[in-house]
Amino acid sequence: MKSHALAAALAFLAAGSAHAAMNTLYSDDYDGNEFVAAGVSVSGLANGGLEDAVTNGGWSGKYFANRTQGDPAGMSFLTLGNLTEHTEVSVSFLLGFLESWDGFDAGTYGPDNLDIYIDGSRVARLTATNALGSADEFGGGTVVVYRGQINGNPYYSDVLLDMSTAPYLTFAHTASTLTVGIQASGSGWQGGDDEGWGVDSLAITYDGIPAVPEPSTWAMLGAGLAGLAVTARRRT
Repeated sequence: MKSHALAAALAFLAAGSAHAAMNTLYSDDYDGNEFVAAGVSVSGLANGGLEDAVTNGGWSGKYFANRTQGDPAGMSFLTLGNLTEHTEVSVSFLLGFLESWDGFDAGTYGPDNLDIYIDGSRVARLTATNALGSADEFGGGTVVVYRGQINGNPYYSDVLLDMSTAPYLTFAHTASTLTVGIQASGSGWQGGDDEGWGVDSLAITYDGIPAVPEPSTWAMLGAGLAGLAVTARRRT
């Protein structure tokens, strides 16, 4: 029993250490499962709406899509406020290039750009060649679906990326607010039914102060440490 109590205590301490490393600030799968950390304020996600996914590569249910027009098109952004003291933030999401994206080398039909901003500074410019061009730029995102179907328009194939592997989406950060923005641009950008972009499985984590454990968890830890103390006394 003492070994079980000690194991439970050590497991709790290890879990607590891992939990303290990165805690969830915000997440949303756009299927009604939004999470906001206690005390954090949320605003944004303008210039878009929900669309139905074709299930493929973890992309399923509803996703957030932006099809605005113009160069640049309307930005979709998410601002989190009232963040506790921290030093690092990590952003992850599935990113869909929908319909007839034309790459940097698509001539008069391109380029179609997708710009990612952190706190107002552009950190990446991406593109896909669903329609024209030969040089994709995925900015460190991992390809999940390449020229397959992830939405309801079968005329063009789509691209789906896992952006959790993009190096610039884990970064030093200490401010009490955070804004993540995504915006289409480029002389070839049309938006509308011709091309759009979408996001699913969004999660933002940071190394801020972890939540206080439940009383039952503290009781488990106390029992484990007490067992450790008894064992130590008997050995002396």
